[in-house]
Amino acid sequence: MKTLILLLSFSLISISFNAVAKDEHSDMHDLMAHLLTPASEAIWESSGYVITEEGEFSLEPTTEEEWERVLYGAKVITESALLLSIPSRSKNRDDWIAFAGLLEEVGERAFASAEQKDSDALFSIGAELYQVCVACHQVYMNK
Repeated sequence: MKTLILLLSFSLISISFNAVAKDEHSDMHDLMAHLLTPASEAIWESSGYVITEEGEFSLEPTTEEEWERVLYGAKVITESALLLSIPSRSKNRDDWIAFAGLLEEVGERAFASAEQKDSDALFSIGAELYQVCVACHQVYMNK
C-alpha cells in the first residue's frame, strides 16, 4: 500500500512539473506568435522594395489604414517589452530584461517614424528590430 501511495504521489508531482513547463512554453509561444510576430511583420512589410520580373514595387504604406497598421504594430512591440519584463517571464535575468528594453526602444522609434510616415526610417528600424529578435532568440529560443 505504501508503495502504491508513493508511486501515485510521484506521478502527481511529475505531472505537475510537466504542466508548469508546458504552460510556460505555451505562454511565451502565445506571446510571440500572437503579439510580437504579427507586430514585427507590420514593420517589416511596410518598408523596402520587392523586385520581380515585372519590376520594382515599394512596400511603403499608401493609405491611412496601412499606416495605422504600422502604428499598431509599433505600439504592440513597445508594450510587449513590458509584458516580457514581468517577473514570471523575466525570472530576474538581466540579459532578458536588457533585450526587452531594446525591444521597447525600437518599438518607440518605429512608432515615431510611422507617425511621420517615414518609410526610410522604418526600413532601418526594421533591421534593428530583426537584430534584437535574433540576438534574444540565439540565447533563449529552444532548439
